[in-house]
Amino acid sequence: MKRWWFKASSYLSYLLKAKTKYVIHSPFVFDFINQVLENEETYEDLAKLDNMRKKIFKRTTIVETTDFGALAGKKPYLTLFKPLGKIARKRSQKKKYLHLLYNLAKYYQPAEMLEFGTSVGISASYLGKACNFRKFVTMEGCAVLAAHAKDTFDYLGISGIQVRTGNFDVMLDKVLEEFSHLDLVFFDGNHRKQATIDYFEKCLPKAHENTIFVFDDIRWSPGMNEAWNYIKNNDKVTVSVDIYRMGVVFFRKGIARQDFVIRY
Repeated sequence: MKRWWFKASSYLSYLLKAKTKYVIHSPFVFDFINQVLENEETYEDLAKLDNMRKKIFKRTTIVETTDFGALAGKKPYLTLFKPLGKIARKRSQKKKYLHLLYNLAKYYQPAEMLEFGTSVGISASYLGKACNFRKFVTMEGCAVLAAHAKDTFDYLGISGIQVRTGNFDVMLDKVLEEFSHLDLVFFDGNHRKQATIDYFEKCLPKAHENTIFVFDDIRWSPGMNEAWNYIKNNDKVTVSVDIYRMGVVFFRKGIARQDFVIRY
């Protein structure tokens, strides 16, 4: 199936299934919608983060990047030469999803976080600025982009975010050994079905009742959508929330197993 046709049909399917909060009977999910998805409170940090994002998008420095994920196709990796701002714009979330990540971390205050796919550090900055984390590791396949991410964190005055560079498949096991548990994981790298499932299953033993897993681009391809369906149906997942581009799963005990498609 051609990707444009898949995305069009997938979006139509989403619109037909998506509900507003007014028909949601789960108090937990209703609270998630109010405090995270629909929280429009203005924070000084958010203004600074949004301004930083705009500045990065304007950078014209040509950089060499290496991609180990789906963009590489059948090759083990792909090397590109592009302006930094163009790369950042293509690999960054839209502002409303960055605000979602900020609100998520602000409300639930995760102490130990892991991110797949640092790029230039934009999404990690929104997460890191929002909470008093104890440990935060973000992984990036390209050393050049990882270096720019560190500059982003320094510019924003965020200390403590550790950037690990290399192929996720190679370094993930060792990185996970550093965590006693995982409170929040943002999966935003590779974008292949089997890789996404593998990363989910490797992180799963570190999950607990209050852990949150966020998956980006769940409708990027038929394979990613299949990965999302596999993940949300895992026995340990009790609540899944589909907001079209992203999928969020929770492991809360004592609540009925439910899947939600929320208009966002």
